[in-house]
Amino acid sequence: MSRVKYLQQFGFSLEEIRDALAANDTRRFRTFLQRRRENLQEEARRISDLLEDLDWYVDYYSYLDSRDYNGLPYRQEEPERYLLAEPIRPGEDIYGTAGKRLTQMQHSDQFSDAHFLRCHGYLLDFHALLDGRILPTHYFVYLRRQPAMQHPNLITIPAGPYLCVQARILAEPFDGQALRPYFRNAQSVPLVLANEYEDNFTSFRDCVYEIHIQTGLECFTIKPCLFGGKGPIPVCTTGKAGRFVRYLSVVVQIL
Repeated sequence: MSRVKYLQQFGFSLEEIRDALAANDTRRFRTFLQRRRENLQEEARRISDLLEDLDWYVDYYSYLDSRDYNGLPYRQEEPERYLLAEPIRPGEDIYGTAGKRLTQMQHSDQFSDAHFLRCHGYLLDFHALLDGRILPTHYFVYLRRQPAMQHPNLITIPAGPYLCVQARILAEPFDGQALRPYFRNAQSVPLVLANEYEDNFTSFRDCVYEIHIQTGLECFTIKPCLFGGKGPIPVCTTGKAGRFVRYLSVVVQIL
């Protein structure tokens, strides 16, 4: 009886235990135990992944609370990130149409093994942003890790420093003029992301977006196919922009 109770703690049913012991073969019994271990190990990996996703989701809804700078820009380091992005076609609504195509792509067979995070956003036109206009070029969703596959809609966002500012870009006017002086001498076009952070569940157009403008000395290019085949777009900000970012980091610390 003690052996039966001992085996039950591993999740074996009484029927499984009875059949395993009835064979009266210790080698077969060892294989029986090893199979259970493999099953438990797989379940442990699944639960570990769920806990990691849950931790990320908790942090997502805590993120804005830890970054309240009263509308001022701030500098932060970002890790390498991975996006699945759908281009927004000329003349179509920026809220919904491209999102439907993106959702269909996410649930297609080719992305069945991809691990998506529940965090969406836009790639924005840099020059329009400085003019105070929100002009998305792509709608995207984040992936937890870089997929092994190759796909024209997959984008790797490089690690490094980003100039950030929070705004309700779909509901309120954006003051891009305040950023213009600091990018006057930019030698190329920075990459701009706007990450959506849900702060309500009724009107998503009112959500806060954290805008990331890439800074630093490194350049990179995005595949031409993602931007209408017009050639790669180098991303780099130097000189005055870099000095501004360093200045902001000091100001934020003082505040």
